[in-house]
Amino acid sequence: MSPADPELGLRELQILRSAGLVSARGYAAAVSVVRDEAFWARWGRHALLTLGAGQFLAGVVCFFAYNWDDLSDLAKFAVIETALVIAAGGALLIGLDRAFGRVLLVAASVLTGVLLAVIGQVYQTGADVFELFVAWAVLILPWVFVSRSAVHWMLWLVVAEVALALYASQVLVVVSDVTSGEMWVLVGATIALALAGREFAVQYGLSWLSAHWTRLVLLFAATVILFIPAAAHAVDAGRFGSPALCLAAFLLMIIAAAALYWHLWRDFAALVIVIAVADAFFICIGFRLIDEAIGFDFDDAAPALASLGAMIVWAIAGTGSAALAMRRLRGTLQGAPA
Repeated sequence: MSPADPELGLRELQILRSAGLVSARGYAAAVSVVRDEAFWARWGRHALLTLGAGQFLAGVVCFFAYNWDDLSDLAKFAVIETALVIAAGGALLIGLDRAFGRVLLVAASVLTGVLLAVIGQVYQTGADVFELFVAWAVLILPWVFVSRSAVHWMLWLVVAEVALALYASQVLVVVSDVTSGEMWVLVGATIALALAGREFAVQYGLSWLSAHWTRLVLLFAATVILFIPAAAHAVDAGRFGSPALCLAAFLLMIIAAAALYWHLWRDFAALVIVIAVADAFFICIGFRLIDEAIGFDFDDAAPALASLGAMIVWAIAGTGSAALAMRRLRGTLQGAPA
């Protein structure tokens, strides 16, 4: 293996380590030889840039939160609009082909949301909260398109999903008799559609969306959000409504993700997420079965110990099976994720 081909060298090292042919100390030493120095230097610069931008934006928000009562309306708008102009203008001057320019445009998008919040507080428009997020998503959408940044697109998606969730909880659940379970399914399904859109776009050459973390974040968000109402019905919580829809949506998501990331894209990290969430659901089913068969009556020692013991055995069996499946998958899946 050669340092000139770090990706191949790391893959070979992982195979040797999995086969038990390289010790832990030898593996660490070999990784330091074959690692891609240029990649990690670039990663470090981007990480520090992202951290600095995050601290700057957090400072702006905390400044307003702490000094709100002492600032005049003019000062409030002057501070936020000055920062917004600097961020947007800096992105234009530096150029969106550079990481710093894209980070500045992301900062401008965040500051747009802060500006809308300040407008709502100063003028007390009476608008619902979801309307603020809808306006925020609409206003920054052109910047998302021109920036060609996965981070920017993810920020927009978070804002849009929050707007959808707030609209569903404040309007649909109250006015249209939509159940809480249907609301969760709606939010989870839209994230799953965003994941499908990401996969479709990457397959057709949209390289700026191809970062592996975008797949994992969307997959995790979709599966967890769909898991919540399904798990509630599995343990008989009964407050979400629409049990058939909640369970069907969750199982469809798990089965579809497992099939796609095993047979089509062969992504071990994605399958770990799917298996982990499926294992959590399996444990919820066990809780329901044990509760109905024995009960969790802690006023009586014998049933309490029996139910807790059965629950522990069930959880160990499920988690152990999941860990075994992950171990076998790690040995069979090779190659970089799509």
